[in-house]
Amino acid sequence: MIAPRTTSVLDFRHPVLWVGLVLTLAGAVRLAPAFWNALISEPALGLLAFALWSAYSIVAGLLIYRFEMFERRSLRTTTVAYVSGAVLVAGIAMVAAPAMHGILASLRGGTSPWDSAIAAPVVEEPLKMLVVAALAFIPGARVRSASDGLFFGVFVGLGFQVTENFLYSTQWSAQGAEASVVLETFVLRGFVTGLWSHATYTAITGAAVGYFFGSVSGPGRRWSVLVGSLGASMLLHGFFNSPLIQLGTVPTAIVKSVPVLILALATLRWVHMRERRALHLDARDLVPDEHVSTVDFASLENRRERRSNRRDMAERYGPVAALAFARFQRAQLDVLITAHDDGVGSVRYNQAIQELQHARKAVEAAESDAIGASASASATATPSRAQDQSADAER
Repeated sequence: MIAPRTTSVLDFRHPVLWVGLVLTLAGAVRLAPAFWNALISEPALGLLAFALWSAYSIVAGLLIYRFEMFERRSLRTTTVAYVSGAVLVAGIAMVAAPAMHGILASLRGGTSPWDSAIAAPVVEEPLKMLVVAALAFIPGARVRSASDGLFFGVFVGLGFQVTENFLYSTQWSAQGAEASVVLETFVLRGFVTGLWSHATYTAITGAAVGYFFGSVSGPGRRWSVLVGSLGASMLLHGFFNSPLIQLGTVPTAIVKSVPVLILALATLRWVHMRERRALHLDARDLVPDEHVSTVDFASLENRRERRSNRRDMAERYGPVAALAFARFQRAQLDVLITAHDDGVGSVRYNQAIQELQHARKAVEAAESDAIGASASASATATPSRAQDQSADAER
């Protein structure tokens, strides 16, 4: 594993970053006229669409970022992944997808309802997967596991999805549609079909990219997983775009979402199991028990257990102690993650140990303060009861 020259994805000595910057600039140049026309043709509707899809991306991004099971990944790398999907992939796809449609039309001698089921997946899915692979080539991005690849793949797909949906929304507004049509497009493409769209497809291929770069399995197995996941995402994308199953917009989207949901959940479970097993081994074999033991990890390995422990802490010592304990849990996980990624004794590992020690002291101080406050309250209440008893005797 290559040691990063910088802890940031913005490693300007790495050629992959420069290729990405050039392609992002090219994508921006291609997208700029479309965005400009969308905003000036019907300014009110264009701004409405822009506001809706911007809010959608922010809310969805925050939810995905908070949904991480163990690791808090770099916000800078996350932003690069999102912008790459929104600008680089979307800009190139604006040229490549029509070209692919033209190739299919020339081969058939005419257009077909199946063109979008073939052209879009063939162009878009490899492009999005290549963005995740490019991040994996930059050591500072730290794409070192299937979990990393899945996470950044979601943001690449989300960025592309938001740009595409904004352009679809403004396409209708430019044709004189009312605000209600823009809102209907937002609901349809954001929530009805959007939940089973590009973010999901790229999560699947991104997990395979992370596995390819981070697994110790043989090349045959790693290539099989990579190619197989790309093929699966292309088939799912093509199936969703195909003229198969015509039951109306919403019922069709629901039916077609079933295989996407099944594969997405299976991928997510596989990724979480791999991540949980790796951290368990790190707690057992790498990190000293005084920092994180296997017993400690048993209380950290799922969100339900972590929440339950924080509730217990709040009931026993109050909310301040619960917040301190949440910081302590986060610090323990960071110790395991840095031990796994960089090794015991690395700079990041030592920093994580220092944070763990500070967090432990904060928990102990919060517990001590809560016990002291409780004892003080009891001492204050005791004389009051004695005085009440004396007053009763006098009466």
